[in-house]
Amino acid sequence: MAEKTIAKLRVVETEFADPIANEAGIATAIWAKQPLTYREDAVEIVQGEPEEEPLYSHENDAPEDVDYAGTGVSATGSFIKATREQMVGLMGGSVVGEGEAAQYAHPASLLTLNKAIRFTCKDGSKVIIPNAKGYVLLNLNIGKGGLGKFPFRFNCQAASPDWKCDILL
Repeated sequence: MAEKTIAKLRVVETEFADPIANEAGIATAIWAKQPLTYREDAVEIVQGEPEEEPLYSHENDAPEDVDYAGTGVSATGSFIKATREQMVGLMGGSVVGEGEAAQYAHPASLLTLNKAIRFTCKDGSKVIIPNAKGYVLLNLNIGKGGLGKFPFRFNCQAASPDWKCDILL
């Protein structure tokens, strides 16, 4: 059985920056704080099960050989308490009006984000994804005690052809 990596993080802060192509770029990245993450939806960083392709012969029931192809790492969770301006940055759309009358106009198409992500954990450690591509969705519960929740999913990609790193723990 293949080993599966799962890290459940207690997050203090999530930040985005432009994608980082090399290790030196981490120190010079300009990080922008994002909304809080929702504790009930733990931020999970999971590597999928590898794909396997066994090679069989007619003479044996067991495979002669097996080829494995790795699958990517993804980060999932949810943001809460996003401002209207943050919603525009995460999902696209626009803010209509000003002050108390301001409203968020959600777009009819999905905004794909390509960012570097830095999670700061409660123990002070940092998890950095130098190049992530993904999206943030709208999920509203309107009514008494309602919650505006914004689920996200980012797939970790290689930082660059020269730096084949998809996550730093």
